[in-house]
Amino acid sequence: MVKIFSKKIKKLIEKITDFFYSIPRILFINFYRLLIRIKIFNKNSIPKNKPAILAVNHPTGADPIILLAALKKKIYFLADAENFSTKFTKFFMTKFTNSIPIFKKDFMRNIKTFKKIFSIPISKNGFFGIFPEGKLNKKDSLEKFHKGAAYLSYKTKLPIIPVYIHNILKGLTDKRWFGRNVVVEGIIALIINVFRKINIFIGEPIDPIAENIMEDFKNLTDKKVYKNIVENINKALEEEFLELKLKADKLFEISVDENNSLLDDRFQDNSFEDTNYCEYDLPFEDNFFNMHPY
Repeated sequence: MVKIFSKKIKKLIEKITDFFYSIPRILFINFYRLLIRIKIFNKNSIPKNKPAILAVNHPTGADPIILLAALKKKIYFLADAENFSTKFTKFFMTKFTNSIPIFKKDFMRNIKTFKKIFSIPISKNGFFGIFPEGKLNKKDSLEKFHKGAAYLSYKTKLPIIPVYIHNILKGLTDKRWFGRNVVVEGIIALIINVFRKINIFIGEPIDPIAENIMEDFKNLTDKKVYKNIVENINKALEEEFLELKLKADKLFEISVDENNSLLDDRFQDNSFEDTNYCEYDLPFEDNFFNMHPY
């Protein structure tokens, strides 16, 4: 009885501690939501009653906060451990962006991280957030995707949902120190995107155990076959993300020259359901934006 009681007390203390630690993020996210205009396309692709992995393009260090403000979901972001190097950046990454460090150089330190990831009790409203490009990308074209999101999907059996952030001011490049520091760059990006209209396009979920992904491997028993499955998941993610970006660019009439590197005959479908969106606007948006074109 004593052990059971002590465990319950410990869990209660943990919940209370987590709540107080999350207060800065909750207050800031809800305040920042009032300062930006967000239009979400195809929001119904995000499941309401089960968790998922969000694969997101990464134009600015402010992306996690913008997604937290837009989707109103609890999202655990996986981020490069170098962004946790100082007390300030660690506080910002953990308390404001709800991020977990991934060590690229000292891989053995990830054992503890992976244990934490797989022990997180993802609720029906909880998600993992991953930036498959692996770094900030301020170019118009997408970088080659790393396989981290695909691997996590394979291990957790959670679907991956492509999320494309569009029309965000990208801010500083890595030519300056302010641009090379993700936290500082992210704070600057938060400031310059105040009153900015940002579009978020949600793609269709990719099921890691779908027939089109598993069909080539269902008769194989090799323990290493998971690498091929992960490769297939990652390929499906890249293709769907590319299609999503092209459709978003077409919808907003991006010039052909900007998309020459992305054009592909497989993605010439002009159809896109833009009626299924949610928009968060300031009460005074009409007056304000009539005076300040964006």
